[in-house]
Amino acid sequence: MSNKKEGNQYDKIFKENLESVTLALIEKVLQIQVASYEKMPQELQRTLERKPDQLLKITDKQGHTFLLQLEFQLADEEKMVDRMHEYRGILRRKYGLVVRQYVLFLSDEEPAMSTQIEEENLTFSFYLIQLSQIDYELFLSSDKGDEVVFAVLANFGTTTPETAASLIVQRLNQTSTSKVERDRHLQQLRVLANLRKLTPFVEIMIESISQYIKEEDDFLFKKGQLKGKEEGIEQKTRETILKFLKDGVLTTQQLASYFDVTEEFVEDLRKSLNQ
Repeated sequence: MSNKKEGNQYDKIFKENLESVTLALIEKVLQIQVASYEKMPQELQRTLERKPDQLLKITDKQGHTFLLQLEFQLADEEKMVDRMHEYRGILRRKYGLVVRQYVLFLSDEEPAMSTQIEEENLTFSFYLIQLSQIDYELFLSSDKGDEVVFAVLANFGTTTPETAASLIVQRLNQTSTSKVERDRHLQQLRVLANLRKLTPFVEIMIESISQYIKEEDDFLFKKGQLKGKEEGIEQKTRETILKFLKDGVLTTQQLASYFDVTEEFVEDLRKSLNQ
């Protein structure tokens, strides 16, 4: 898959989810307590390469009114500081308001981009936040699947990738109002998991959600359709359940529900593990 196609996949996810997740990001990640907000036109001048990802007029609970610009960045762009400075000048001139600019960096790699300009007669800077440093519980605890999917980009802390995967999938299952919505969020989750480049995590994610996604609807999953009966369980699925049992976090009931098997089947695997 080309970098352009990968970028289009991620852009699609952010466009689909951004409307409902923006306020959560502002309050949970940027620590801005919003009293009111207004969406602003994102079209600026045609000379700019692109429009801002998100632009809002915010009044916080302290009574401060300002423009908030959010940018979601996949790559460590060397000229990012110049692009943000260009945005700042145009926005300030057009609206006559203080402008706060945040770049949310989505990669696991440490960003090397400059965030400030210090030169004669010019001082400028913007906020750079690496999402992988944010506690994933902030997203996991949400009641909205559009927010929960971003937990995969955040910091798992002491939680193992396998456990984090199972908790995120469980939460998406709980917050989905329909099968269509659940399948959309699960597919988004798998694409974003690849962005983290956590191969073991991606594998456990695939095993965890494979029961929900049909082969013909999934361009990544080609391992075969799982059966709901014990005699049809593939060896790979048995091994996945055993991994969860070794981890010891999920209950027999949760595992049985995830993999569409009986609790007795899980207990038999547990006994074989102990033996």
